[in-house]
Amino acid sequence: MTPRPPVGSMGRPVDPDLWDFTAMLKIGNSRDFVGGVAMIIVSLLFIWFGQELDIGSSFQMGPGYFPLVLSLLLIAIGVLIILQSMVAAAENEAAAEGANWKAYGLITLAPVFFGLVLPSLGLAPSMFLMIVAVSFASKYARWRHSIALGLFLAICSSVLFTRLLSLPVSTFGPWIPFLGDAG
Repeated sequence: MTPRPPVGSMGRPVDPDLWDFTAMLKIGNSRDFVGGVAMIIVSLLFIWFGQELDIGSSFQMGPGYFPLVLSLLLIAIGVLIILQSMVAAAENEAAAEGANWKAYGLITLAPVFFGLVLPSLGLAPSMFLMIVAVSFASKYARWRHSIALGLFLAICSSVLFTRLLSLPVSTFGPWIPFLGDAG
């Protein structure tokens, strides 16, 4: 027995093709849907506020080139997240547990901590401590993996930003006296 198509506002049956299309547009994971919409809104705000900046070209980039390209990439990622939220069903365990305030706090405060201790500790220790602290927000992260990831990213970011890009940031700050002159 086939299901009856819904009746429209005028009492006429709705077209079966349209009925299948509306069934496909159900949101399976509302968190991902809201996250995708938020990414798109923030990206559009960046494009709006950066519209006065000169974009330039790919070979001679202006100050508005990178924010525009990054915003367009974030819009594309937001659209993919929205599409995925319509396909995938939400996990029931997340709804049963409630909000993870420890994770929210760690992820929010870690960049603030990084910005505050960067001049004193330097890039490598600040990056390492931030990554290890943020790893405690996840119940799936293991401390050995977090330390290895922290060391790898601290070394890579130090080489990239201090050696390759020659940014005015020290690898080790004055609070680490035995390595303060190494960066």
